[in-house]
Amino acid sequence: MAKQQLAAVINKYNDDDPSASLKIIQKDVPSDLKDGEVLVRMMLRPINPSDMFCMRGRYGGFKPKSLPAVPGLEGLGVVAKLGPKTGDRVKEGQRVVAVPWPTAEGEGTYQQYVATPEKNLVVVPDNVDDDMAAQFLINPVTAYGFLEVIKVPEGKYLLQQAANSVLGKELICMAQKRGTKTINLVRRHEVVDELKQLGAEEVLVTTDEDVVDRVMQITDGEGAWASINPIGGEASRYLPACTRVGGKVHVFSLFKEEVIVPMFDLHFRKIQVQGFWLSQWLEGLPSDQARQEVFEQVMKFFADGTIQPPHASKDAESSWCTMLLQLLLSRYVYWKPSVGHKVVKNSSSCIPENLSLHMTFAGSKHIQSSKYIQS
Repeated sequence: MAKQQLAAVINKYNDDDPSASLKIIQKDVPSDLKDGEVLVRMMLRPINPSDMFCMRGRYGGFKPKSLPAVPGLEGLGVVAKLGPKTGDRVKEGQRVVAVPWPTAEGEGTYQQYVATPEKNLVVVPDNVDDDMAAQFLINPVTAYGFLEVIKVPEGKYLLQQAANSVLGKELICMAQKRGTKTINLVRRHEVVDELKQLGAEEVLVTTDEDVVDRVMQITDGEGAWASINPIGGEASRYLPACTRVGGKVHVFSLFKEEVIVPMFDLHFRKIQVQGFWLSQWLEGLPSDQARQEVFEQVMKFFADGTIQPPHASKDAESSWCTMLLQLLLSRYVYWKPSVGHKVVKNSSSCIPENLSLHMTFAGSKHIQSSKYIQS
């Protein structure tokens, strides 16, 4: 096993240009594993919006004591070495994901090896492929958590914005599996048929419909049992009016600084606004067994085809996401000089010392599709 590895580290948070916060370094591969620790060789690493917020210094789940620190909130790896007092849950050579990876301390998945407590590892079943497993945590478990928290009664509706996101699609599929009806808000007509094929009962295009009126028509004047708002800002203003009296608007993500709630809905309709953060929900479950049951159920949804995360392109031209981590941690190293992309095969020795990252954030479509990188 190599003594050193490549890692992408945050040297300084950058809210304006998150990519500028990253630098490629060489660091030691963990060698002295502590009791209960396992060394995992990382294979695939998605990029989610929450990873971008880590680079901006705005994510509550990334609080290293100092910089530089390694981001990366999820990924798939193979057990490379068992440390002392381990072996009860995993074996060498098994594919695993972690919940969580030690990202909060600055040892995330954007490096080639990660030392992590064995108790945090989840073995990937043989009938779940690498692409799916790498995207196990951030979107699927969040969608599952929403449905568990909200518990929509039979016959009622759950309303969600940004329904064409990866998380939105997975929530539709899981909701249909458990008999929960959904009203889904999107901005483009082109995606309506796809979401209905996934199991969405209702899909409303917000650019040409009175959303509040349509929701009230669909729900016979009651409103949705609850609403999910991943956007914030002005787009959140009408959600309380779409929600039943005494209902909740569940908020997550950090795309906007604020959530707008009309005073009328707070005062006269008893609307509540509640944040949802996956880490806190998992920590609040009554036992490790309860958490394991959640992970097993989500893996079953992968295996039986209930949810099918996108198989992202490995082409460096396809998005900033692929270019970023192909550059950082892969067999193929990509960088973008002034003219086009240059591809250098066979690894880290080809990375020039003065390499800089020139990337453009291509919008939420690329980010939310969880582009992954193979090392």
